[in-house]
Amino acid sequence: MTVIWFAYFALYLIALSPSLLYAKILTKQGKIEKRNALVRKHAKKLIRRISRLADVTFDIQGLENVPKDRNVVYIANHQGIFDVIALMMVPPEICGFLAKQELSKIPLAGTWLEYMGCIFVNREKPREAVAALDMAEEKVRNGESFIIFPEGTRSKNGEVGEFKNGAFRVAKNTGVPIVPVALEGTYKAWEEKKRISPAKVKVRVLPPIETEGMTREEYKAIGAKVRELIVNAKPPRED
Repeated sequence: MTVIWFAYFALYLIALSPSLLYAKILTKQGKIEKRNALVRKHAKKLIRRISRLADVTFDIQGLENVPKDRNVVYIANHQGIFDVIALMMVPPEICGFLAKQELSKIPLAGTWLEYMGCIFVNREKPREAVAALDMAEEKVRNGESFIIFPEGTRSKNGEVGEFKNGAFRVAKNTGVPIVPVALEGTYKAWEEKKRISPAKVKVRVLPPIETEGMTREEYKAIGAKVRELIVNAKPPRED
């Protein structure tokens, strides 16, 4: 299944080459909204197809907690590579996220990720991580929503690690709400067995947390607070 899945993913990206070329043209013409609509359409379709092929299903609850009239910063625990796929099913738009620099070098996929709003980070250079958060902040100020995994890396086993407070800076400095999202089961789709495997992923979208007017003390405590909310909302592991 793993070989079939990756082959399908690669062939699908190749088939989308004309659309990618069109997206590049729209970018050069400054027609960003039209390009984003094109990217959103193809990304949603690809997500549905590769999830179905992998026999990964999603149980999503709490979509009513996603604000319809403003952009937000989604904060989620990080179990595996299917986290992003799960989160793309939550907002109506396509959201960018911080991605390791190596992904930018994957032919075709790297460009699609860039157009989705992803920011690539060299994890071996801490200063680049700070610069990446500055770029994410700019995107949010421009009205985009953004996804951040405050653990900074995948747990690969379903556990929830420490949340780094710096990840919350984007929401605090822009005054947009934080929408916590609890994920469970994504690690079973790849990380648990190191191959594509069936998985039942549970997604729980929690009520937004306002950041406008947040005090210094509240900011210092926000990481632990959101982590606790996610841990409490995360369905139990199914071993």
